Amino acid sequence: MDRQKTKVSRPVPGLSREAEEAQLSRIIGIAQANLEKTEKSGAQLSDELHELMETYGTKDKEALSLFHNTQSQLRENQRDLIRCRKARKKPYFGRIDFRDPKLPCAESYYVGRVGISENSSEPAVIDWRAPVASVYYENTAGHCSYTVKNESRCEIDLQRKRTYEIADDRLLDFYDSDVVANDELLTKYLARNKSAVLGEIIATIQKEQDAVIRRSPKMNLIVQGAAGSGKTTVAMHRISYIPVSLHKDHHHADDHDRNRI
Repeated sequence: MDRQKTKVSRPVPGLSREAEEAQLSRIIGIAQANLEKTEKSGAQLSDELHELMETYGTKDKEALSLFHNTQSQLRENQRDLIRCRKARKKPYFGRIDFRDPKLPCAESYYVGRVGISENSSEPAVIDWRAPVASVYYENTAGHCSYTVKNESRCEIDLQRKRTYEIADDRLLDFYDSDVVANDELLTKYLARNKSAVLGEIIATIQKEQDAVIRRSPKMNLIVQGAAGSGKTTVAMHRISYIPVSLHKDHHHADDHDRNRI
């Protein structure tokens, strides 16, 4: 089927502060709803687990199967809850606007520590580990490309790369730049306590660091650098990236949009 006919339209958001504040409010609303839904689901699973423990004996094979299944669901819910809390605390830090020559109109994606979607539809925010998010770190405005599943290259025209400073549900500042991390932004992040730095530094990763993080997990990798050059930060984010990279191998090869994000 022709992807140009089936592609869901992603209108490019406005560029003014007013438009950006409205977009932030909308995405915070989605993140809050996702968090509440996940918390409610976790409470229900906990109640089910408690009821199974009180109702059935340990020798009931059918009940034991239900017990293990509910435990597995609860563990997955706890992982989802961590992601939802991260998304709610700070929904995104970047944005890319670009034109894919295979599509009739431009596209725009917000980039965050984790993805945010409403009803499992088109994402409001994409995870920084998504293939297309590499454009935010590796490219300047103009013609560029990114790799899908380490197999093919997607050619695009990058029109804008925008970086945001968001705190306490407020848009403090934003700017458009070909360089993701300028000295002023890095100074702000590094001035914070150490527990905050690793969570925030993902917004300031440089092209060379991103290339190391996204290298195939199926090969050995040695990184050398002077003290303070960012080796530990790169290692931490590579550890975070690898499970997602392996998981994406299960996506259908012809499902371009899912592989992109």
